[in-house]
Amino acid sequence: MVKYEDLYEDVKHMLSEKRFRHSEGVVKRAIEYAEIYNADIEIVKLTAIAHDIAKELTPEEEESIIKEYNVFLDDFEKVNHNLVHAKIGAEICKNKYGFTEDMVNSIKYHTTGRAEMSLLEKIIYLADATDENRKYESEFYVNTIKENIDKGMVEVSKWVINHLLEKERPIHIDSINCYNYYLNKIN
Repeated sequence: MVKYEDLYEDVKHMLSEKRFRHSEGVVKRAIEYAEIYNADIEIVKLTAIAHDIAKELTPEEEESIIKEYNVFLDDFEKVNHNLVHAKIGAEICKNKYGFTEDMVNSIKYHTTGRAEMSLLEKIIYLADATDENRKYESEFYVNTIKENIDKGMVEVSKWVINHLLEKERPIHIDSINCYNYYLNKIN
């Protein structure tokens, strides 16, 4: 598997300064959560730095990778471009950097979440949402996550869904399933 330093440099060259700063923030936050929940720090760091690796590809680059790796996009993703980078990034990390299935899924679902996420998937999803570089106040979410990761999943999923509703944007079924699953789990 790729060394963190090498992947860090690759990601740095693929992203704008602002997007890379976000990725560094996700690494920092993911390490905090990993230390609390006893996750493998090196795996967490690799996955966190790479989570947005495909975020700023050109449409031509995206199309090329979709064809090369036979990336499956569901009907929702085909018309909601903001989700495509997760699927493409997961395939890049699998094929170019040797990421495990758990790491790949962590990138694939970092935007929508899903039911029955692994610990690594939850850490990446939550760290992405609570990166200190985000423009919104995340202290409540960070504290909730540190107290109970599944309660954090409920609160962050609820925030994501409410945000999309306020903007009158469609909601992927994985996000709804994520919220329902973790709500039932904590009750």
